[in-house]
Amino acid sequence: MANRNLDRVMSLGISDLALDRVMEFIQDPRDRNAVSLVCRRWYEADSRTRKHVIIALCYTCTPDRLARRFRCLESLKLKGKPRAAMFNLIPEDWGGYAGPWINEIARDFQCLKSLHFRRMIVKDNDLEVLAQARGYMLEVLKLDKCSGFSTDGLRHIGRSCRYLLS
Repeated sequence: MANRNLDRVMSLGISDLALDRVMEFIQDPRDRNAVSLVCRRWYEADSRTRKHVIIALCYTCTPDRLARRFRCLESLKLKGKPRAAMFNLIPEDWGGYAGPWINEIARDFQCLKSLHFRRMIVKDNDLEVLAQARGYMLEVLKLDKCSGFSTDGLRHIGRSCRYLLS
């Protein structure tokens, strides 16, 4: 851990390090968004220090774009289908597939501890990929109003994700 911090200090200037420390005290996502619009340096500081992201509709951002901007995410909440889907106003095959997101999470999100999918289609093989890639550090997995998976997918999660909190 000490070597990692030393490498960070060496790669960043002292003023960037101070800005990162200040950014840690800004918790409200709206405030974070406003701060990141001030200038390029503040945008980059927000990218380095933000730990939690909520995406209200999975089609507003691509998985690779999220991975490029926020390399150190610890928590991600991702919403798929609009709320109208709960009342059968949207066709079942409308979209909201978790597969592309899980593939990107497996590849790039090294610090992710908490993952929350809401109204998304999560397949068994998606859960298997997630369990194999991030099972060793995943602490929270919420599949809220999701469909497309069975007990086989949950079995992969149960076997590989030893640190899940109840």
